[in-house]
Amino acid sequence: MTTAQKQASFPTRLKALSYRLEVMLTVGSRISSVIHRVYNGEEMYCKRVLQQLAQDRKDVKAIRDFNTTEPVASAWAMTDKLMDMELRGRINHASEVVNKVVTPLNNWLNEAKRKLRAVVMQQQAWKRDLHKNEDAVIGNREQCLELLESCARAQQDEAKKKEETAQGGVSFFSKISMGVTELYRGSFPELHRRVQMAIVDYQAKIDAANKRMEKYLKGDLLRVCHEYRQLAVTTVANIKTFLGIFHQLHEKQMVKTKPSVEALEKFLNTMQASGGIPAMLKRAVEDHKKVLPDMMKRQRYTYELPVTMEEVKRNIYSKFGPGGKPRPPSIFGSSLEQIMKIQKENKALPPLHRKMAIPSAMDALISLIEKLDGLKTEGIFRISAAKEDLNHLAQALEKGFITGKYKFSSTSPHVPACMLKRWLRSLKEPLVPFSLYQEALQIVRPDGGYATGEPTPQQTEQVREFVKKLPTIHRNVLYTLIKFAHKVNAGADANRMNLSNLAVVLGPCVLRNNQINTQELVREARASGTFTKLLLMTLKPAPAAPKSTEPKKEEETAAKEEETVEKNVATPGEAAKDSTPESKNVPEGEDQPAEQNEEEGKE
Repeated sequence: MTTAQKQASFPTRLKALSYRLEVMLTVGSRISSVIHRVYNGEEMYCKRVLQQLAQDRKDVKAIRDFNTTEPVASAWAMTDKLMDMELRGRINHASEVVNKVVTPLNNWLNEAKRKLRAVVMQQQAWKRDLHKNEDAVIGNREQCLELLESCARAQQDEAKKKEETAQGGVSFFSKISMGVTELYRGSFPELHRRVQMAIVDYQAKIDAANKRMEKYLKGDLLRVCHEYRQLAVTTVANIKTFLGIFHQLHEKQMVKTKPSVEALEKFLNTMQASGGIPAMLKRAVEDHKKVLPDMMKRQRYTYELPVTMEEVKRNIYSKFGPGGKPRPPSIFGSSLEQIMKIQKENKALPPLHRKMAIPSAMDALISLIEKLDGLKTEGIFRISAAKEDLNHLAQALEKGFITGKYKFSSTSPHVPACMLKRWLRSLKEPLVPFSLYQEALQIVRPDGGYATGEPTPQQTEQVREFVKKLPTIHRNVLYTLIKFAHKVNAGADANRMNLSNLAVVLGPCVLRNNQINTQELVREARASGTFTKLLLMTLKPAPAAPKSTEPKKEEETAAKEEETVEKNVATPGEAAKDSTPESKNVPEGEDQPAEQNEEEGKE
């Protein structure tokens, strides 16, 4: 059972156990109702028969010389006495069963139902409390965002005012406009103070919500399990006790119902002590404790404002940095050229990271797949991952790309594999630029039909010449991807992903059309997979990206450039292992989120 399944199964088990307890109490009520109806009817029937006997006695006395007629009179008297004793004994037995079994059993069942309703209502109250805390966190976040935007606009107005003053003074209408705006939204210092107070309150709300969630996961849920267990044990024990009393009374009085008594005795002997509920609850609690750390990590609220308190103190209120310049773009939705420029100019990164010929995020993902034994995992790159896991990994990638320290909490190789595909698809321009899309199609279907089977010598030469036309960074990333695909193909017996299957799943990452025409996309969807398969079969053994880039002169030939790339190849993940030792041991958890581009490609 996976972690996500265990997380989802624990509340489901509690709900199922609640229904099971309700069914057990309903069964107890039904048993009590049946016994009550039977013996109430028995008592009423015996009373009617006694009334009939009394009437018969009156009728017999009216018969002349009946009492002196023998042996009829003696037989009648004996029969009347036996019937009277039998009927009165049955009435007493019915009354005893109602008083000793039905009434106390009904009283206890009503009390048990009240306790069960109280537990369910308490659990619902806890859930409402959690939802209330969540709404409070969301409301505070929205308030903080509005104040940050107001501060950003106020800061822009202050700058505009200083600029107009420097150019010769502020016009009368500008003064009126700025005064009205300041009167409406407050002065800049007041907004600054309100932002700090709002962020402090927002952080306090997050801490309170996390503490309440921790209390619910660690204590409240386990307390519910304890209450359910007590109800289950006492329910079955009391039902068995009252049925035992009924059995004793029935055995003493009702000799003619021996088959029913034996069946009841067999039922009592074979009946489990608690219907299996304690064992089921014990397993559920053990499974819950195993996944509790991961649940607490996943269900924590995180700081989601675009700026921190330290940045607000430095007069930074929006996603724009000092001077109104945009902050560094995300690795998702950007071009490879932008990503490599940031990687080379970021002085906070280790020197080896800045010299890498491919984005360090790609190298880290490939290393993580290999570390999690993804080369032997069945369906790698084909089986999708949970959206929540992908979001956590995306935040870790964003932070690691800026700091150079990649810290991942993923335990399944499917998560980094899906993230690698998502990142490649989110690029502004695919590995094969849009300008070369039609030329790639001509290689795949030179005569209007798709190429199949082994590549021809002509196609092999066309592919090699085509790859030389790619931009350097695109070619390096493509080489790295192809080399890793051949590694996956080497373990095809275990992972069931040969070159054909890899071409299908990686095709959209390599080649795609920028047209939004649906019919055109459907008609040429097969082209990406076929072209990717042609690349995989032509460029084997596949070269990898160089470990570091060296300036190349423009007059060097394409053949010499390719030879240089092949000579400086490095195994994927090698650079990350050398420059980021933190990525070797994947720690548990990632507390701080990073900004994620809204245009991130969906899996």
